[in-house]
Amino acid sequence: MRRRNIQLFLLLGVLAMTSLFSCGVDRWPEYYKWTGRDLWIDSVMREEYLWFEDIPNTKDLNYFLEPDAFLKKIISPLDKGYSSVDTLYATPLPSYGFDYTLYSIVGNDTAFNALITYVIPGSPAAEVGLKRGEWIMKVNDDFITKKTEELLKEGESRKLLMGEYSAQENEAGETEGVITSYGEANLPASRPVEDVTIPAYDVLTGGVGYLAYNSFSAEDNSELLRLSQYYKENNVKEFVLDLRYNAGGAMDCVQLMATILAPADKLGSTLASLEYSQKQMSKDRELTFDNQLLQGGNNLNLSKVYILTSSTTAGAAEMLINCLKPYMTVVLVGATTKGENVATASFSSDKFQWILRPVVCEVFNSEGKADYSTGFTADYAVNSLQDFAKVLPLGNPNEEMLSAALGIIDGSIVLPEPEPEPEPETQMKAVKSVKVKRTFRNGLIVK
Repeated sequence: MRRRNIQLFLLLGVLAMTSLFSCGVDRWPEYYKWTGRDLWIDSVMREEYLWFEDIPNTKDLNYFLEPDAFLKKIISPLDKGYSSVDTLYATPLPSYGFDYTLYSIVGNDTAFNALITYVIPGSPAAEVGLKRGEWIMKVNDDFITKKTEELLKEGESRKLLMGEYSAQENEAGETEGVITSYGEANLPASRPVEDVTIPAYDVLTGGVGYLAYNSFSAEDNSELLRLSQYYKENNVKEFVLDLRYNAGGAMDCVQLMATILAPADKLGSTLASLEYSQKQMSKDRELTFDNQLLQGGNNLNLSKVYILTSSTTAGAAEMLINCLKPYMTVVLVGATTKGENVATASFSSDKFQWILRPVVCEVFNSEGKADYSTGFTADYAVNSLQDFAKVLPLGNPNEEMLSAALGIIDGSIVLPEPEPEPEPETQMKAVKSVKVKRTFRNGLIVK
């Protein structure tokens, strides 16, 4: 019965499209209950979209598509998935709250060990004490296989056999890495989990400030201001900003972060210029390093900042990098960033219960540059998983990426750097990486 209903709906859709303008009669109102959402998307895009001139003619479009499918039909070739549409009722999915990468087990071509690469604070995984760098060897007394791997993602409580990495000498006198078990963990049942904006921060030996910042989220601006006071009170002179998991967020948060980090004599200077389409040129404006944003916080007056990056680093995070470069030395440690150099704005419909986020403007730094569509290349390339002994909790000075930044600061690492070292001889090969779906907004959002 369900299949027959779907087929009937599709047939009605085809008949409706062919008769919208039959005999010169406007039939749009009659079919609005099916086309209304797409018509709303169409109207917003033609008015607000940066590349509105690339939208196809109305007569060439099918307004009976699902919103995401319709959006894909009308966006510009320049839009590399930056624009999006989603239901207003999107909610976090149940999860245990940890990311992991599967590695093949030596001598067993069907089983894997799972390296924990991130643990969300407050999640079931965090509650039981799982940490970045630990290994899961079995789940419910079974090896991890393509079938049992699903048990690591969500569901009821699980029993995990935990392992740790160590480098040992084999019979041939060669050093190789091995995973050995050290105990069990009882993972609580999964539940909806939301990541936190600031999972780790510290002042390290030598007065080096460290901040892991996962999203440019206005909800946590007060915490960011509090931490700026904390770093100031501890006389921080060097700063490591960890943006490896930061996929973007709000532009006003970029402005705040930049104002906290920048040299004091640059406050009031131009941070960025926003350029909209020809239809929306009245919205063009400049952002500055605004001292008024520091109420309850402090400017750190830095001349240099070290930023940890990955292929996830995008949008608002890349805007910060681009806009700081004219005023201070920005040293990137990690991997090439994603390359999102435009901004989106949010338009919601209470009637249809959908939210549309089209690209609305380009964002240039004070030198008129926004040429990072292929991402920013790291000044010091680091594979965060290249040495399993250094896959450690965020903020640990021995963690691979942070230790590299600290090495550059203390002079033990000199730029430019050689190619990253290969993975240790574990004979294990990465098979698959799994990440918890984040609830943070990606890209770069302008109000």
